[in-house]
Amino acid sequence: MNLMRLSHLIRVEVAKNRLGLWLNSNAMHERIHPNGWEPEVLRCICEGEWNGPVWDVGASLGRMAYRIARHHSVITFEPNLNSLQFLAHNLVDCDKVLIVPMALTLDGAPMKGSYHPDFMAPFTGPAVATISVKEALAKFDRPGLIKLDIEGGEYELLSSEDLAAFPLLIEWHNEIPTELDHWSMQKVDSTHSLLMPKKTRDGS
Repeated sequence: MNLMRLSHLIRVEVAKNRLGLWLNSNAMHERIHPNGWEPEVLRCICEGEWNGPVWDVGASLGRMAYRIARHHSVITFEPNLNSLQFLAHNLVDCDKVLIVPMALTLDGAPMKGSYHPDFMAPFTGPAVATISVKEALAKFDRPGLIKLDIEGGEYELLSSEDLAAFPLLIEWHNEIPTELDHWSMQKVDSTHSLLMPKKTRDGS
């Protein structure tokens, strides 16, 4: 075996990071949290009757998407370059899941990404592509429910008129609003709300 081949195999093994993949696996997570890390949220999504797939915006490692996929089709959006390895590994056997390796944004403009193994660290680069709400609605199945967990970015997306006709399940990372123009609010737990549109898609 030549040196180049040996070097390549070592890089592959390091990239696999088997201990990290195991520690961040769905099997391990279900052992520790059999009802989910956020059981009220998981129950709300899985037991709901949604007219379309669940969009999991800010899917992270896919722990929630994995369980939701037992009940609904799921489209995941995740821009973190390090998270994507674990997301793909955790969802490899989920036929009802589509991974979109981008952030969902208002304008689809590039944004700072991150490859840092600390998933909570600020995004410092390199730049990554994003997909706008309009593009996503045109390209993918229209959502029955949109789950938003994007570290404060949910407030900006709430200004999108294109989302006003869809139910949203939001994790609030800052102040929780008391009233919204386009949705009625139902408390799910201390940091999550289910927003139901006041108007249907046909405007009624």
